[in-house]
Amino acid sequence: MQTSTQLELNRVDTLIISVGTRQVGWRSHNGVVRCFGADGDRGHPGHINELYRELGIDRGFYEDNQRYLWSVRDLGQRYWEHCREWLGDDFSAVELLLDDKIIADCVAKGLKQVILWATDQPETVAWNYRRADTLWLAELMKGKIEATWKGVKVDVLHPVVNANNREAIRQELEGFILPLALEGMKGMPADEAEQFVLVIENKGAVPAIAEGLEICAAALVRQCQVINATPIEPQPLYREVADGNSSACTAQIYDFMPVSEYFWPLERLRVISAWERGDFLEAQLWLKAHQSRHKVLYQLAGYLSLSTNWEIAKFLQDKNFETGWLRSKALNGLATGEEINGWRDRLLFLRKDEFAQGWESVFLIELALRRENYTGAFVQFAQTLERLLYLRCQQEDWLSKGWVRIESDRGSDPSFSQLMYGWLTMENYTKSDNFWQLFTAIRVRRNDIIHKAEAVTLGQLRSLWADKGFPVKINSDSGEILKLMMDLLKGVCRSSWKIPNKTLLRSLYDWGLKVLSDESAKS
Repeated sequence: MQTSTQLELNRVDTLIISVGTRQVGWRSHNGVVRCFGADGDRGHPGHINELYRELGIDRGFYEDNQRYLWSVRDLGQRYWEHCREWLGDDFSAVELLLDDKIIADCVAKGLKQVILWATDQPETVAWNYRRADTLWLAELMKGKIEATWKGVKVDVLHPVVNANNREAIRQELEGFILPLALEGMKGMPADEAEQFVLVIENKGAVPAIAEGLEICAAALVRQCQVINATPIEPQPLYREVADGNSSACTAQIYDFMPVSEYFWPLERLRVISAWERGDFLEAQLWLKAHQSRHKVLYQLAGYLSLSTNWEIAKFLQDKNFETGWLRSKALNGLATGEEINGWRDRLLFLRKDEFAQGWESVFLIELALRRENYTGAFVQFAQTLERLLYLRCQQEDWLSKGWVRIESDRGSDPSFSQLMYGWLTMENYTKSDNFWQLFTAIRVRRNDIIHKAEAVTLGQLRSLWADKGFPVKINSDSGEILKLMMDLLKGVCRSSWKIPNKTLLRSLYDWGLKVLSDESAKS
């Protein structure tokens, strides 16, 4: 698409165009294009008079007092009847002065439906205003669109309301126009529905209609992607041709602006806050309306949310992450080749290494501490510790070596307590050693949390180590606790296990936060 904002869309489902008086032209036999709204005023040529003469009709008046000349409403109807009756449904001479390029590009992206919203004011409105109604121009546009782009459904809507009645316009939008525009979403799977793209072009709208569309569009950004298309009027608007005629020019470029962009300066702060806290579902909720520009982050938030739901294995096995996200063109524009290759290599390694998978969960400990959820952080720490000890037990066959003894009525897997004391026995610690006492305190605290629904504070976590003789720095943040936990987890690992400097989850988390921070700096 040729746009001044260089926004690339993968699809377009519905296009709403508010039809104005200068959006439609007529190509005469001599090649001159005359605009239905150019009436010799404000520097425009007198095309309306010329169009009447081309039909062999003297331009008349709407009222007997010869006050208001026939205009767009009458002229449009006459040319629509001319196309239908005299030309045999041939609308090839109709020119879409503002929207031809927009429609063509949207059709190339899968456009299925065009809604033309035209004005049709009640008889109580004076002819001075009614004569500019665009309902027949919309019919001319419909004929042109359907003939040019086969298979595109075109609906012409012209509710009989005063063009300045904001409340009536709002009711028409909410009650009929927007439900019709979103009809294609019905029955779509959730993952497809959220990709539904509605494009709105309201350059030709009267102020009340343009305002109503913009307000409703803003309300829709949580339901689907809403894009505002603005054709850029050509310069000059008219070019001089033979015999002193002036021919209307067609817009060749336009702006595409996601409506959600208006909210990004505020919502990016909410995304960053949620991301920092590890609340990736909330981050994804705020990013949903910004997928046209931030789809990579939106998808990454979804993947990271699997990890916070303790579905790390599911995330690692997700083929869409490997073949879709990591190979997307959008990611290539944001991340370096070294970063992408590093993530891919780490992913493939994680899939075949049980320890590496287990170690990824240390990322969740840090997230919980960031949220000051000390109970959750401790439970995650204890679970990770048990996982690492279990892997050692399996790989080193602690059962056969007598470091772990399982009673026959307890199944084949050792308990957390048996794993802890098995490691202590293997490492030749006695009950008087501080490590033995620390492990016992961890086991007791974990059982109290689970069995008695007790919470744990930062100070209590610090005391677990300090009371057993371990050096602990006294400070108000959780950094020291994280270090103590990580040191213990590393201490129970086998020497052959490769502990990464940074987990895959943490690397993706840091990268996403950096992109968001860079976006903030640009804004």
